[in-house]
Amino acid sequence: MRVRLDVPRDFSFRRTVNSHGWCDLVPFVPAHADASLATVVALPGGGARRIVLREDDGVVLESEGVADAATRRFVIAAGRRVLALDVDIAPFHEAVRRDPRYRWIAGTRSGRLLRGPSAWEDVVKLVLTTNCSWAFTKKMTAALVERYGEEAYDGARSFPTPERMARVTEAEFRDVVRAGYRSPYLVALSRAVATGEADPASWDTDPREASALRKDIVRLPGVGPYVAENLLKFIGKPDGLALDSAIRAGYAERYHGGRKIKDATIAKRLAPLGRWGGLALWF
Repeated sequence: MRVRLDVPRDFSFRRTVNSHGWCDLVPFVPAHADASLATVVALPGGGARRIVLREDDGVVLESEGVADAATRRFVIAAGRRVLALDVDIAPFHEAVRRDPRYRWIAGTRSGRLLRGPSAWEDVVKLVLTTNCSWAFTKKMTAALVERYGEEAYDGARSFPTPERMARVTEAEFRDVVRAGYRSPYLVALSRAVATGEADPASWDTDPREASALRKDIVRLPGVGPYVAENLLKFIGKPDGLALDSAIRAGYAERYHGGRKIKDATIAKRLAPLGRWGGLALWF
């Protein structure tokens, strides 16, 4: 199948693909020169399909083989979610245009964050970024995909579904995935989503304010403020700065000569941007 996706005027393919490290985590495979991005999407009835998103006077989605109507709709929705095409960043651009420090963000059509085909994938990957190096995050993610992902026609694997991860024991998460202290959280999180107790897929269209949604997200096993605040940025409802050691160090290096500073100092500098401060900080 091949279909052209409608894109908003403020969209940049390259800026979205490279907005953060997701493009380096399997099953994503970026192309040279940022011309395309491939991933593998788990299908509702089992199995998976590889999709390729290409910049071509907008965006073209390609997936080998014939797809029935339901599969076609699902794959298109997954492709649009990956590139955050339905996230409205116009209010963000309006805010940064008023600040000379950050107006370049709007000028380069930055602001969208690359996402997984499902919110579930984003939740788990963010949990795997906590209290460890990026190299270790990549290893844990690769182990999940290789061992538990749904298989596509060409042998490539998707990110595992919550139903599949719900069948994995805590010991296996520790010994095979090397998830360490995250292991019991992965068990509880996957079971909560698999049974319908939690529904990350609903967040994309949840009409509530970010503060209310944030309260629900932080109740999930293994999800603290850092993970929740990043998830809210993903869906275009930022709430909080999502500070971690890397962000703190980068900010201190850029603005304070590497001198350690308080979080309150960062918050004060970003206060004029209101709820968009955390997203501006990332870029």
